Amino acid sequence: MMKLFRFLAHPNALIISFLMILISGEQTGGFYIIYLLTGLPYGIFHAVLGSIGVVCLLISQHLNYSKQLVIKQSLNLIGLGLMLASLVYFFKNDTKHYNWGTFEQGLPMFTIFFTGFIALCFLVGMFWHPQQKQEPKQSVLSKV
Repeated sequence: MMKLFRFLAHPNALIISFLMILISGEQTGGFYIIYLLTGLPYGIFHAVLGSIGVVCLLISQHLNYSKQLVIKQSLNLIGLGLMLASLVYFFKNDTKHYNWGTFEQGLPMFTIFFTGFIALCFLVGMFWHPQQKQEPKQSVLSKV
């Protein structure tokens, strides 16, 4: 069970689930990564936010865990916040409701909820580190 939690709480799992969110449009749909990649060259705000969020999570994985914990956790929180802000801005800025079919179909809604579940696991895993079972320390007298 802990291995599954560690897998779901890993930053790569969050990045992959974020990029693979299904968007359902009136004519065509696709994965969210397509919307990010097509909007990024034009500087579309949701694409910039999502891309910076992904980059923050990728950078945080390369920091030494024990020495730079505060920086790593800050980058993780910023990255997660930017990715969620990207999704909110993407749907909120859709004035013609072109992509709102996402909220009416089962599979796209499942991908959004699954990404939210992984985001919760990621947050819990970022701050909660269960201690490994340690052998009890032997006293000096028991060694004699």
